[in-house]
Amino acid sequence: MNERPTSRLPRELEEALRERSPEERHQIVALWERLGALKPSVEGVPSTEAAWAELSARLASTPRPARPPRRSLHRRWPIAVGMLLVLGLIGVYVLLRPRVVTVPPGTIRTVTLADGSSITLRGGSQLAYASAWPGRPRRMRLMGEALFEVVPGRPLTVETAQARVEVLGTRFTVRAWPEARETRVTLLEGRVRVRAIRASRQPLVLESPGHSVRIGANVEPLPERLTPDQVLAWRRGGFVVIDEPVGVVLRELERTFNLRIEVAGPLPLDRRITVLYQQQARPEAILQDLCLTLPCHYRRISRGFVVEAALPSGH
Repeated sequence: MNERPTSRLPRELEEALRERSPEERHQIVALWERLGALKPSVEGVPSTEAAWAELSARLASTPRPARPPRRSLHRRWPIAVGMLLVLGLIGVYVLLRPRVVTVPPGTIRTVTLADGSSITLRGGSQLAYASAWPGRPRRMRLMGEALFEVVPGRPLTVETAQARVEVLGTRFTVRAWPEARETRVTLLEGRVRVRAIRASRQPLVLESPGHSVRIGANVEPLPERLTPDQVLAWRRGGFVVIDEPVGVVLRELERTFNLRIEVAGPLPLDRRITVLYQQQARPEAILQDLCLTLPCHYRRISRGFVVEAALPSGH
């Protein structure tokens, strides 16, 4: 019986095949076994030594893929930590930065908070507040006039140039226009605490619907009683100003109707008056009543009205 030639790979070939893929190693081993099974005396079939010499030459000439350099993990983690810190700081800034809501003249806008509380802003008003953050007190800054409807729960503080209003769950209005130089707070439901910012007076607590207080820069707080129809007339298209200077009334006409009012002559802008239009107010009708009180007269221009002081008799 003839013995089958051995098919064991040479040591050099085994070492060279370690750098190859399993598929390449399998193909070369199969080729080597077939070559070993052939008789060396067959003409035209190379011997095992010649096949090995040719195979070694081909393996040596084939370029090996370059291995990418390994980066040390010790160099990567400071970069990752730095990126996480930057992202965290950006997130905190977005959460804590104040949001500013500015309402154009002649319009009304409602802002709804995360807990369902709402603030309805009159035209020309501006409200600044920060996003909700666990454990932080909720503070708002108002310039203008607004209706606050606060859901019971977390405390809320509303600040103006003259006053600070502290509430838990209630419904109230705040009126704080710059030209008036005073803040009026009127309670509609619940209970609020009002204190002057630039004085050491004891805070006032409003507990009965309709109770109102005015806080100015240099005068004692003035308690009043107003009706919801009076303080909320602007939500129904009305125009109500109670005991305020003529100059404040004219400025409010501009904001409410988005027009311009020019004053000509010596009008008594500091004189305090009351205007009551519960609904469907028109600027012409308001100016007509105003000129009966002062006296004065008005005329229309392209962007609004000119209000002129009436000349004395004999001129």
